[in-house]
Amino acid sequence: MTEQAFVTLTVFDMLGREITQLVNTTQQAGFKSVQWNATDSMGRPVSAGVYLYQIQAGEFGANQEDGAVEVAPLCKKVGMG
Repeated sequence: MTEQAFVTLTVFDMLGREITQLVNTTQQAGFKSVQWNATDSMGRPVSAGVYLYQIQAGEFGANQEDGAVEVAPLCKKVGMG
């Protein structure tokens, strides 16, 4: 980010249900990273599968025409055995 902004980072399942919100605060300018521990908002492990994330930082991520925010895939790998 090039300037301070309010940031939200939310994880969804493939049905569009919110799983957890990883970030929901004002962030200072600079590079950031977040690691998801594959749990829901109650701390319960989620099933193996593909999850989606939505990030919004100030005006970033918002579609000016309809207010929609792009959602991108987030993969969860689970070891077998």
